Amino acid sequence: MIVEPATTVDIDDVVRLQIALFDEDAGTHDSFTDPAWPREHGHDDITTLLANDDAIVLVARHDGSTVGFLVGYTTPASETRRPATYAELRSLYVEPGARRTGAATALVEQFVGWARDHDCAAAHVSHYAANDGASALYERAGFRALSLQRRCDLADD
Repeated sequence: MIVEPATTVDIDDVVRLQIALFDEDAGTHDSFTDPAWPREHGHDDITTLLANDDAIVLVARHDGSTVGFLVGYTTPASETRRPATYAELRSLYVEPGARRTGAATALVEQFVGWARDHDCAAAHVSHYAANDGASALYERAGFRALSLQRRCDLADD
């Protein structure tokens, strides 16, 4: 398994995996997610992130095929917090056939190293409460639960 920074050559693969992430994870766990978003905006999104020095896009490859990706970026603390820079792991996906190969762990480890290199005070990640695999992955990587977000849906179906 090789994990490396994505380049413009990888955009189509990352968008393909982003579509799969939306279909499998967000599309399953959050009825407010727009499953068409990566199809409509993914290419521009990844292109913009690749050009941003405060963002990282990683790809995981196995036998020459791109089987996973991670997107993260730095963000300043809100005004209610002490001044600091944080790393936000925005999205991570590994194809089902490449799971349990160490790809996700390698992606997260490289992201954490990148965050340290960018003098971030902490790294943050959010995931759906029903995604037990993500919960176990992030706990193994040293992320601890800090807060819990709850939602009361008010819109009519």
